[in-house]
Amino acid sequence: MTLEMLIRSELWTNFEKQARKQKKQPSELLAELLCEHLEIAEDIALTEAMRREARKSGYKEADAVRIVREYRAEKRKKRAAS
Repeated sequence: MTLEMLIRSELWTNFEKQARKQKKQPSELLAELLCEHLEIAEDIALTEAMRREARKSGYKEADAVRIVREYRAEKRKKRAAS
């Protein structure tokens, strides 16, 4: 689907309505959603990498999960501070 087709679609119309409900410009809301999606994808990739490394290193998966959670919490704190 091209950008032009998207903008003409019912999906975009509904997206614009949702943006207005949140008192945001559609482009602003779209940027936020894309950033969030990319962060989630990065977190998933990191989690998988940590699981693989944990299996190789002999750590238990629970240790890897704890490390990832600590990393994410630290990342959130840094974002909130900026």
